[in-house]
Amino acid sequence: MTFAINAVTRLAVVVLVATGNAAAQNPGAPLPEKASEQNVEKLLRRLEADESRIRELEQKLGLQTPSAPVHALEPADPAPAPGQIAPAFQAPEPESTDAHDHMIEIPGGPALKFKGFTDLNAGGGQLANPLIFPLGATAHNSFQIGEFDLFMSSRISSHLSFVAELVVGADRTNSWGLDIERIQVTYKANPFFEISAGRYHSAIGYYNTTFHHGTWFQTATGRPLMYYFEDSGGLLPMHNVGVTTTGLVPHTGKLNLHWVAEAGNGRTSSLSPDTQPVQNFLSDRNHKSVNFAAYIKPQWLEGLQIGGNLYRDHLYPDGVSGVRQTASGLYAVFINSSWEFLNEGVLLRHESDMDHRAYNSPLFYTQVSKRFGEYRPYLRYQYVNAVQGDPLNAWHGRYTGPSVGVRYNISEYAAFKIQYNQLFQGGAKSLHGLDTQLAFTF
Repeated sequence: MTFAINAVTRLAVVVLVATGNAAAQNPGAPLPEKASEQNVEKLLRRLEADESRIRELEQKLGLQTPSAPVHALEPADPAPAPGQIAPAFQAPEPESTDAHDHMIEIPGGPALKFKGFTDLNAGGGQLANPLIFPLGATAHNSFQIGEFDLFMSSRISSHLSFVAELVVGADRTNSWGLDIERIQVTYKANPFFEISAGRYHSAIGYYNTTFHHGTWFQTATGRPLMYYFEDSGGLLPMHNVGVTTTGLVPHTGKLNLHWVAEAGNGRTSSLSPDTQPVQNFLSDRNHKSVNFAAYIKPQWLEGLQIGGNLYRDHLYPDGVSGVRQTASGLYAVFINSSWEFLNEGVLLRHESDMDHRAYNSPLFYTQVSKRFGEYRPYLRYQYVNAVQGDPLNAWHGRYTGPSVGVRYNISEYAAFKIQYNQLFQGGAKSLHGLDTQLAFTF
């Protein structure tokens, strides 16, 4: 539109100028009034003003960008002086979008989502710390910062996904440590087959695959003794690095039978507290741990889940003779909007290759809670009997006792908990402690 108007107006000016020149060459002919030099200059200025108004109108209508204005009768570049070479035409250089570190942009690529979980604690007594007992924490009253958990997830494709948990936490030395507790890439072909690779929570029991590192999800302030994590003195291989698969068994109808099969590096053979218990990169043996599990979620009673597992491994704590490790478990849980009823038991068995002596450590807990509005009182009773002389257990003895508490939901994403613990150690003096916890997600 602008180009057509400019062409017509410029043609009119040229005709007028030509007419004026012709009249100047023929003195006898009368000079038209509109072809005088003053009128031509006025007409040029008027044309420039008209074109400026047209450009403004087109910019408002989205017909022309302001970065490409058109000037009426723009003067040509001045001629070069004698002895100088006319400058070659140079197009403007576009802005470089390539940074020195070669940043990679993926338009429309996967989006990484973050969720955060943490808790703040205060308590007193020998059982006030919900994370590191029984590794010898002092019984002084303490304010405690719990685990700072960043949960990350991404949908890579319709069948491929990624999850990770990055946890920062303090230990008995008051030093901060950084751990990647979970990192998994999962391919789900259909409801009958799903495979994940990376670091995962072993499918031993119910609690370990349902409640991870965010205490906000849990009713109580901490995990049961039998499910303590490895770096907190736990007896069971709660984490593993390898492959885990699961799926629904076809044609199981309303029973909803699921299967799980896992293979990984297993727990390290070393008993040194300075050794990382989870073999994240290097394995100290060629063969791998295996775990098989199954559970049902019947449709006729929503909230009920019953299952079990069998975990096998072979460790070499002294570097020579081996110890066969077996963890066989059963559980039955029922959870709905009002009730929570958890029951789990695991028999941890270690058998020496040298003398074939077996060490059987029974582990068990039960927990029940009932919701009343925003309040949920709960009771947990637990039993751990780590037999003396076991070549793989980090601690030994019989520990039994109750924990009673109340969880109050401050809001949809924050909860306050208060919990009293008592633990009997066989013939030794009983231990007790009080926990208070503010757990939230952000």
